[in-house]
Amino acid sequence: MMAALLPWLADVLVVLGLVVLTISVFGVLRMPDLFRSLHAASIATALGVGPLLIAAGIGGSTILMRGSLVLGFMLLTAPVSAHAIARAERHAEDRAAVGEPDPMTGDGWAIPTGRQGLRRPRARR
Repeated sequence: MMAALLPWLADVLVVLGLVVLTISVFGVLRMPDLFRSLHAASIATALGVGPLLIAAGIGGSTILMRGSLVLGFMLLTAPVSAHAIARAERHAEDRAAVGEPDPMTGDGWAIPTGRQGLRRPRARR
């Protein structure tokens, strides 16, 4: 009886994971700025990939163990990477607001915009 329900459970988990990932793709495309898009993408990593890995693991115990390790790794690294990307974007916005030169292009000064106005750049060490 239980063996007959396992394929159905796997199918339901696959559909659930795909629905969450599809909604998150639309969320990433519709969000107006990087921070909100990043939030939608990190939520999808946690909630969309989990059911897919569990569904893949229903077939056997070794696949379940590997899937749970991958899921644990993703749950640990997704928030850290999202935070690092958001912090880098915020730092880039602050550099542009202060008027420091763009380190990527190195061709002059950025236009000072934003709430901080015109301030002198800090001396480099």
